[in-house]
Amino acid sequence: MKMTMNKITDKLRRQNRGQYRLLGLCIFLSMLLVTSFTLMFFSQSIQEFLSPGGDTRKLMWLMLGVVSIGCLLFTLYGSGLFFRSKSREYGVMLALGTEKKELARQLAKELAAVAGTYMAVGMALAVPVSYLIWKFFQLLVVNTAQTQYRPGAAGILAGLCFAAVLSLGILVLGVRFIRRTDIMDILNAGRKTEMVRVIRPYTGKLGMALVAAGLFLAMAVPQLTARLFWQGMPGIWNVTYLIAAVGLYLLMLSAVARSGKGRRPETYYKHIISTNLMRFSARQTTRNLCVIAMLVFVMVLSAFWGVMYYFSVTEGGSEAPYDYSIHYPAEEEQIGGEDVRRLAREYGVEITAYEELKSLELVIRYTGRDMDDSGRYFDVEYEKLASFLPESDFTRISGIPMDLGEGEYRTVTSTGYLENIWVSADCLNAVEHPVTGKSMVPRFRGTVEFDNLAMASDPFAFVISDEDYAWFAEGLSEKQKEEHMFFRVEDYMETYDFADAWRREYIAHATERSSHYRLYDAHEEELSLAAGEEYGYAGEIDLSPDNTQLSGDWKYAPFSKVLMQAEAMEFVAVYVLLSIYVSVISLAAAGIMSYVRSVTVAMDNRQLFEDLRKLGADDAYEERVIRVQLQKIFAWPVAAGCAAAGLFSLFLTYFNDMVLKPFEVRMLLMEMLLMALIALVLYGVYRAAYRRTKEIAGIEGKACIF
Repeated sequence: MKMTMNKITDKLRRQNRGQYRLLGLCIFLSMLLVTSFTLMFFSQSIQEFLSPGGDTRKLMWLMLGVVSIGCLLFTLYGSGLFFRSKSREYGVMLALGTEKKELARQLAKELAAVAGTYMAVGMALAVPVSYLIWKFFQLLVVNTAQTQYRPGAAGILAGLCFAAVLSLGILVLGVRFIRRTDIMDILNAGRKTEMVRVIRPYTGKLGMALVAAGLFLAMAVPQLTARLFWQGMPGIWNVTYLIAAVGLYLLMLSAVARSGKGRRPETYYKHIISTNLMRFSARQTTRNLCVIAMLVFVMVLSAFWGVMYYFSVTEGGSEAPYDYSIHYPAEEEQIGGEDVRRLAREYGVEITAYEELKSLELVIRYTGRDMDDSGRYFDVEYEKLASFLPESDFTRISGIPMDLGEGEYRTVTSTGYLENIWVSADCLNAVEHPVTGKSMVPRFRGTVEFDNLAMASDPFAFVISDEDYAWFAEGLSEKQKEEHMFFRVEDYMETYDFADAWRREYIAHATERSSHYRLYDAHEEELSLAAGEEYGYAGEIDLSPDNTQLSGDWKYAPFSKVLMQAEAMEFVAVYVLLSIYVSVISLAAAGIMSYVRSVTVAMDNRQLFEDLRKLGADDAYEERVIRVQLQKIFAWPVAAGCAAAGLFSLFLTYFNDMVLKPFEVRMLLMEMLLMALIALVLYGVYRAAYRRTKEIAGIEGKACIF
């Protein structure tokens, strides 16, 4: 009897081998995608680039969570389909008298074999896959010692943790499945339908309105309240994103289950099968389409985030008037003009313009803003050092004529500067002589753009009249002054080797006088020590050319357009790599989930298609029925996900500073191209699903799942 039962079990298993392949494929892809992602995310190369506690590191953790949850839900969905197909097999075994304990043991063995095998294969292939992806992206960036493939043990450990969570989820579904006691309920599990409810005509429109309203409330309102009322929104305000989620559900529900006679009842009755087929599984299908729409949203947004990082880094400083510039304490013996020209001759670089000037480090009192624990912004007066230049020297290096009287100043800003909530360009309340303590209340005369100087002083550098400059310079030593060097070269993008040698020599001449963190201020340190407080930005920085964080952390970091571009590619590559990889994972999950859902629709309604043929329906009619179902599965989630991502991106870029900059418009246009590419890929999946569902429905060929 035992051999007979084993033979029955084996035959039933062979009948459902497609479902075993489906479950195995879901497990394999989830393990491959998550583990390869964690191997890259936890590699030393990426962890060294991510600042501890920084927003980017938090974003990458969020992406890791999205990837893990998405793959988990995707696999659990495949597991649900697997158990649904097993219901008939186990119903037969129960009807033949097999005990549930025996069935539970068999199921445990089968799941252990399938899950264990595919998890092991997925993890094993994750290493070469992550390596190949890393090498591919390394071709697009500068190949340095800091960008080598260096996977960490934490990546493997994270993969094992995901495998454990995945196994637990499958086990819970298996236990729930095996605990069913009603044989007829098990046998008819695949035939169950849902209550057909009336979906109101306004459901879809309400869904679209809620998606837009939810994103606006979550993204625009905090920025508007901060600017208009100086009040930040509490963290609980983020629940407004749920409004958009509800809207997405209503939109998908309307696409799946909305039907009505409208003004043309004859058309409604003509297409009644196509229109109403999914209404009998509306809730389940709607949930699936919502997940697919969210995956599309994540993939578009992740790709956009990578593009945004690239543009935001490479655009900064690209409009600087000079290709190279440095500033350093005047009492430090640094490289001079002759050293630069010697290096230029050595590397065959032609210097087309060279300028130097000296600035004063004066004490300023200015108005900025801070935020309290309740999220309320308030004005606060700061006192620190800032750079001041005479108008004649500024006109000499910039070519911009100045006409400042005594007691007047202009603020030096970066190109395309826009006011922000933290500090304004007319912030100065007083300028004080560091030695004598004499001060004046200056008058604001506007801003002037000059990137090379804007990056040299915080919050700004300032231009004053020659008379005021001479008055403040009297009695100051070299300790209260800074030297500035600016020069242009011919074809600066072809001067990387020279730029690297120039930077290394500049760093070699740096001393403890300039070994400070970017936000260090000597006057603020004096005030803190006088008050008996610890100064947070004290201490020396690691002045090593191989320090990947040096450009962002060093107060006197040199500026070079070619180095900025190279470092931007190296810096951004890790973010672009992870962002694009999240998009690939989401695209794979969305494609497979859409395909599987399409196959499920055909399998669930195979008898319906046979009945239609008996009633005289031809292949063309049944093909039209299939196309309508697949269009709902593919077109609506893709359209909804892309629209939500586009709206999110628009709100993100516009409400950040209340203006759309040219490079932001280019980013949004590139996002539209990404959407078109995603739609093209999923159209290929749609064509494959269309052919397979026709086979399953018996319209052409032999029916099979994979």
